[in-house]
Amino acid sequence: MKKVLITLKKDDAPNITQLLGGAYSYREEIDDRVRFTLVVPDTKLDDLVSRIRTVLDFVDKETLVEVYSPDFTIFPAFDEKKKQEEGSREKKKEKSPIEKLLASVESYEKLDTKILTLAGVASIVGLIGLFLNNVGIIIGAMLIAPMIGPIYSFALHSATGNGIGVARDIFNIFTLLLAFILFSLAVTWIIGFFVPLEVTAEILARTHQSPVYAIMAIFLGFATIVALAKGIPDTIAGVAVAAALLPPALVSGLSIVLYPGGTISAVILTLQNVIGLMAGAIIATIALQIRPRSYKETQAARTILIRIATLLLILILLLLLIPLF
Repeated sequence: MKKVLITLKKDDAPNITQLLGGAYSYREEIDDRVRFTLVVPDTKLDDLVSRIRTVLDFVDKETLVEVYSPDFTIFPAFDEKKKQEEGSREKKKEKSPIEKLLASVESYEKLDTKILTLAGVASIVGLIGLFLNNVGIIIGAMLIAPMIGPIYSFALHSATGNGIGVARDIFNIFTLLLAFILFSLAVTWIIGFFVPLEVTAEILARTHQSPVYAIMAIFLGFATIVALAKGIPDTIAGVAVAAALLPPALVSGLSIVLYPGGTISAVILTLQNVIGLMAGAIIATIALQIRPRSYKETQAARTILIRIATLLLILILLLLLIPLF
């Protein structure tokens, strides 16, 4: 159940009233303003917000729309209606409003010192796990690696046609990957002066690429975006992304110092995984029907989405063919 507050000028009130349909509403006059309080089921929220947005361009620009999630509601009318819907064979699928999804990625749009610090810590922990051949420590590094945010942001901005946001997200993704590689290279080089380092089985495992890894990354990217869209915490969903990216990126850096012969393979594996994750994320947004509300924005988003999907497909094919030459 959601609580929606709409505050606007009295002259614009009729424009909103005709859009409320059968939704329960309470009208309150505050000076020269009118506030409508609505209570709507989660399944009807997206449709209601879409109808409200159709008139926002024709009303006062200071019109305010707020959406809240009450701790609980006691509303017999809705309880009865809910029972009727549960008894019907045709049930509408619940989905998060696009505004909520976009708001959830705002913190991922910029790389700040906190994110880079986490990347540095994750790199050191991951390197320790690789050098000790300890899977548990490597998994611990995955838990703190900040990779899920930029990929999630990339998927949503692609689906909504935000070209500037897409470009920024791609920059952030590859900047983080480069940071992991450089951290790994620097730490390995420094530690090598004091401790003899060996190429362990966990390191060697990331110096062999295969088409299977790219396919796995596509499925991981798809599953991760579906999980995030359904409200699963990013700390949980992000482990899958970090599992595909962090270890090979770290091996790409350390192999320059310890095992130059495996560097190219590790880099290709890292690129295969990141492109696969991005492709899977795009597929997920299409499957979940994440898109802008207006027809014009939807058409623009579709054009951007097709171009990005085509580019990712070409990159995946190139990365799969490179080892054959």
